[in-house]
Amino acid sequence: MATNRTKPGDVTGRQRNEQIAAVAEEQAKRANEISMATTAKQIKDETEIDDLTNPSTPKVTEIDPVEDMGVSLADDVVLVRILEDLDSMTFGAGNLYSFKKNRKVKVTKDMANHLVEKGYASLHL
Repeated sequence: MATNRTKPGDVTGRQRNEQIAAVAEEQAKRANEISMATTAKQIKDETEIDDLTNPSTPKVTEIDPVEDMGVSLADDVVLVRILEDLDSMTFGAGNLYSFKKNRKVKVTKDMANHLVEKGYASLHL
C-alpha cells in the first residue's frame, strides 16, 4: 500500500498537496450547489402548471400536487403532461405554442385531444 506523503524538505510537494485539497473542497462545494439547483428545478417543474387556455395571456399557476389526475378541471379545460419537447406548434389561427418535456400544462379539451392523439402528451399525470 503506497502512501502519498511528502518529505519535510519537499516544499513543492507540500504546496501541491495543499492545492489539491483546496481544489477538491471547492469542487465538492460546487457539486453540492449544482445538486441543490437541479433539485429546486425538478420541484418547480412538478409543482407548476402552465395555463395555456387563453393564448393571448400565457400564465404560470403554482399549485400543490394535482389530486384529480386526468379529469377535466372545467367544462373545456384539461390538465396534461407533455411527453416531448415541442417548439412553435401552431394550433388554431395564429396561435403558437412551445412545450417542454415533463411539464404539466392546462389546455383546452381540443388541444389536449390533439396532443394525446399525436403522442405528445398524456392524460396520466
